[in-house]
Amino acid sequence: MLRMIPAALLFGACVFLPMAAAAQDPTPPLDPIDDRIAPFVVDARITMPRFKGSAAVAQSLGVTESDLPGRGLGLVVGGHVYPVRARSLALGIGAELMLRSRASKTIAPAIEDGPDGPTIVTRMTSISPQVSLNFGRRNGYSYLTGGYGLGSFTTELEDSPVGNAETRPKIMNYGAGARWFLRKHLAFALDLRFYKIGAQEAAVERPAYPASTTMMFSAGISSR
Repeated sequence: MLRMIPAALLFGACVFLPMAAAAQDPTPPLDPIDDRIAPFVVDARITMPRFKGSAAVAQSLGVTESDLPGRGLGLVVGGHVYPVRARSLALGIGAELMLRSRASKTIAPAIEDGPDGPTIVTRMTSISPQVSLNFGRRNGYSYLTGGYGLGSFTTELEDSPVGNAETRPKIMNYGAGARWFLRKHLAFALDLRFYKIGAQEAAVERPAYPASTTMMFSAGISSR
């Protein structure tokens, strides 16, 4: 009889313990993770513009078109909010401010060991509202964007700046980019943009600037 007691206890444990566990309240399911693009983002990027030369502008400055600067550096900041966010798609509205983009080139000496020629400088700024269409998930997505605003654009001799413009040229931009969040609130950002700059009429001590298109690649950081 005593030998049967342990067997009975073991049998009871096998039967009643699972029943007691099943009678307990089930563990509530975890809330689904929101993997949509975050509600907002701000950017700061270093720009690398590629300015196009103009024979007419070069002639007005007394230099050749090949003397005009091409590649430069600059800084652009901006931000977007996303009022419409689906699982892998978001519509963004925001603004972009190009604080400066600048390129310069000093003309080589006309003769060996002679003095350097003049330095030509190209400068550009812009501000515009932006619209974007974003594709992806919270921690990594690409986008298409476009904007239309105002700005400034000059090419001049460093020692002889041109006069002030009477009006600011209209500037349209369009392009694409991507953001990869390597930290919870910090991302690496890339952007390729084209800026269509409106023509500017000649003014006092200021040459005319024809309409042009400038390509800019930029890289920087984003925060959400």
